[in-house]
Amino acid sequence: MSQFEVIKDIGETLKALLEESFKASGFTTVNVSVDKPKKDNIKNLPTVNCYMYHLSFDHRYKERTKSLVTNYTKDGQIVEFYRDAPVYMMAHYILSVWGNSPGEENLLTGLAVKTLVEHPFIEGELLKGDSFWPGDKINVYPNLQADFNDVLSFWRSISEELRPAVFYLVRFRIESDRKSKEIRRVMGRDIAVSRPTS
Repeated sequence: MSQFEVIKDIGETLKALLEESFKASGFTTVNVSVDKPKKDNIKNLPTVNCYMYHLSFDHRYKERTKSLVTNYTKDGQIVEFYRDAPVYMMAHYILSVWGNSPGEENLLTGLAVKTLVEHPFIEGELLKGDSFWPGDKINVYPNLQADFNDVLSFWRSISEELRPAVFYLVRFRIESDRKSKEIRRVMGRDIAVSRPTS
């Protein structure tokens, strides 16, 4: 497993989540894409696009200190080591819909937003790829700081016509593989006491 693949796997996870939601609601012809939302990349209509346009460090980023990790061997022995602390990051996504009519786009946008509202945390079998560890979850929530100016700026930056879009943030971490030598705990100690001989 390569945990650094998590950025790619988040995109695949969101794509699969939206695909399953649309199919379950009867929209079997909807395409879901994570490519840059340009006309040249939209091959079929309707298409729901969920594109990661920016990465940043989590604003709660603090000085990183090594953490003690405890594992168990197959024979039940405790093995401990120090590992570099993970780096927490934010993936910035823009969600837009390309349809055959404004009405269709509005309908599909509503279902996409509903899907993400119902999955503020994505975990378990919904996580796609090999980068996630058992018990992992990713937090998906609306970017409340984004407004019309951000929408306008985004479409201008890729030379596309203005269209409605909503912004989301996904919080995740990247782990370090660097770790210390194994630390063996002292689980017990034998002490021998002997009487002095005369």
